[in-house]
Amino acid sequence: MNARERVMLALNHQEPDRIPIDLGGSICSSIHKDAYVELKQHLGMDVEEIQMVDYVQQLPYLDEALLQRFGVDFRMVQLPAATAPDLEIFEEGNYYAFIDRWGSKLHMPKEGGLYFDWVDFPIQEATTGALDEYAWPQPDPPEYSAQLGEQAKYLYEHTDHALVGSAIIGGGILEQPARTMGLENFFMALVKEPAFADRMMDQITQIYIESCNNYLEQVGEYLQVFTYFDDVSGQDGWLISPDIYRQMVKPKQRRLLEAIRRKTDAKVYYHGCGAVYDLIPDLIELGFDILNPVQVSAQGMDTKRLKEEYGQDMVFWGGGVDTQHVLPFGKPEEVADEVKRRIDDLAPGGGFFFAAVHNIQALVPPENIVTMFDTALGYGKY
Repeated sequence: MNARERVMLALNHQEPDRIPIDLGGSICSSIHKDAYVELKQHLGMDVEEIQMVDYVQQLPYLDEALLQRFGVDFRMVQLPAATAPDLEIFEEGNYYAFIDRWGSKLHMPKEGGLYFDWVDFPIQEATTGALDEYAWPQPDPPEYSAQLGEQAKYLYEHTDHALVGSAIIGGGILEQPARTMGLENFFMALVKEPAFADRMMDQITQIYIESCNNYLEQVGEYLQVFTYFDDVSGQDGWLISPDIYRQMVKPKQRRLLEAIRRKTDAKVYYHGCGAVYDLIPDLIELGFDILNPVQVSAQGMDTKRLKEEYGQDMVFWGGGVDTQHVLPFGKPEEVADEVKRRIDDLAPGGGFFFAAVHNIQALVPPENIVTMFDTALGYGKY
């Protein structure tokens, strides 16, 4: 059975020969560049010149040899999300800095920095005038989508990998406003200036629809999975009122999802960190097919219960190992036991893709990463 066949069976809640494996299929299931370099050195592989697919999270494009070593079934076909293709990184005091495509400034410490964080924002107040004066970003030029279309066509016709992509040029519909005016300011606007917040999210939705249309016209026929990202939950539950989500955010997610489905038959995955147990019925009602990253250490995210209650409707992508505690701090045998436990909970009946919970972070021991994937390959057979 080849990778694409394996993936399609699992997507349709059937059992293939083994569970599909993901590393680097999306910017929410990859590996930090420091851990990547250390992992390749640990495996005795040459370390190529690193090129970044996500500067914010410091995620590199992954070498084909490493993907084959771990039996990875997916290949990603997309451009960086938060940054435009002509990104320039500059120095500012003790920090590296860049301006994202939305006009916000990000910093990463020169000494010991692992990620870029948003520090300055182009929208300073929740007023109509601020939105009128703001220079809204534009989708990537058509030649970039055409280039991705050629890449997707080649991979589809000359490999058996399942293809994953996205054209969301920022954070989710709830997330991106916080990246453009600051989290506290936007969350206050949701309550005190709802008309402003609604208009801002609506404009972002329209930009995303245009971006997705351009991308999917070139790439859509080749994709098996399209990815969307929007964190509305934290470690212990909702970040915002469920009523605000259902009144203001969910209708826009529905509009975006409907636009995506008009351009592709790919399954659509929803990335939402944290305690999303109470969100899952909304995602099913909207028509999302896949849940990622299945943060098993968050409140209410018991994998056995998730599979029993929602496994008929939702594919689980991630949840393969606790990445807050076991993967970075456990011994290899503890990692192996954790992987087997999650496979036992999530794999029966198909509808499960093995990946770590979100990206593998810097400083995770390479032997634990190898143990994780080798255990998944060896134990995850049907």
